[in-house]
Amino acid sequence: MGIKFKKRLQEAKILDPKRGYGEKVLIMETRWDPLTNRTVRVLDLPIKRLDKLDMEEFLKRVGDVRCPFCPDSLEELTPKFTEGFIKGGRLRFGEVCVLPNRLPFDKFCAVAVLTKRHFVPIADFTEEILFNGFSISQVFLRRVLEVDSTVRFFSINWNYLPMSGGSVIHPHLQILGGELPTNHQREMIQGGRDYRQRWGENYWNSLILTEKELGERYIGTIGNTVWLASYAPRGFGDIMAVFRERSSIIDLSDQDIRDFSQGLIKVFHYFHNFNHYSFNLTLYSGEYGADDSFWVNARVVTRRLLPPVEASDVNYFEKLHGESIGYKKPERLCEEMKGYF
Repeated sequence: MGIKFKKRLQEAKILDPKRGYGEKVLIMETRWDPLTNRTVRVLDLPIKRLDKLDMEEFLKRVGDVRCPFCPDSLEELTPKFTEGFIKGGRLRFGEVCVLPNRLPFDKFCAVAVLTKRHFVPIADFTEEILFNGFSISQVFLRRVLEVDSTVRFFSINWNYLPMSGGSVIHPHLQILGGELPTNHQREMIQGGRDYRQRWGENYWNSLILTEKELGERYIGTIGNTVWLASYAPRGFGDIMAVFRERSSIIDLSDQDIRDFSQGLIKVFHYFHNFNHYSFNLTLYSGEYGADDSFWVNARVVTRRLLPPVEASDVNYFEKLHGESIGYKKPERLCEEMKGYF
C-alpha cells in the first residue's frame, strides 16, 4: 500500500507586541495531497467558533433583485431545453426543477433549483431536498449520455450563498457534462491510474483503509459513503466523502444518494453550530466507460468572509499561485465532526 501523508513544518520568528515584544515562534505547515501531489499550506488558527452573522441583515444587503428561481418567476425568467433533448423543456422531481444554465461552463450545463423556498438556512436542509436534487441531477446526466456519446466527464456542484461565489441566493446545484475534465478532476483520475499501475491497488480503497487505521482524519461511514477530513485541505474546513466501488455519478444507486444526503445533513449541522454559513461542494465523477481506478468522491469546503472588513477567504495565494490555504488542521476538524456522525 503506497499511501503517504507527507508534510513539512517551517518556523518564522517575530517580536510580538502582545508579549511586550518578546519572541514568538510561528509554525507553518506544507502538506502534499497523497493523490495529486499538490501542495497546500495549513495555518492552524486558534479559532473554535467564528462570530455569528446576522443573516437577516446579510440578506437585506444583497438587495431586492427579483429572483429567477422563485415560483412566481421561474416559468417567466428561466430558459428551457430544446424539446428534442428534454420533453417539456425542464425536468422536475418533487420541488426540484432542472433547467439550462445561461452561463455554459461545459458542453452540457444545467441548474437544479432545489426548493420553492428562496432562502434555506444551512441547518434546515432535509434529506428529501438533497436526495431529490442529486437524484434528478443524475437523471439529467443519463439523458446527456443518451444524446451525446462523446461526453465522458461529469460533476455536480454547489455554491451556497454569495460568499461562496453563488450569484443567486435561492438554493441550486450546477450540473456539468462534457468531453474534457477540469484540472483537478484530470489530476485525480490520472493519479488513481498511476497508483493502480504502481501498487496494484485502488487508491481510494487504500486511502479508506489507511485513514481508518490511523484514526486521525476518519470521521465515519454511512452506508456506502466514507467521510474523511481531507489531509490536504483546500479551505477553512474541507470534508471528503468517498463512494466505495462507484466509478461514475451515473453508477450511483438511490441508496448511495440517500447515504450521501444523510451525511451532508450531519456536515451542515456541524457547519451551523460552528457558524459556517456558506460552502462550495463538488461531486466528482471519473471518466465514464473507462477503468475502475477512480471512485466517485465529494469535497465540501466552508466559505467565510473574514473579519474585521469582511475580506474574501481566497487571496493571491490561491488565485495566482494555485495553492490553497487551510486555517484549521484536518485532525482538529475530524475531532469536531465525529460527534455529528
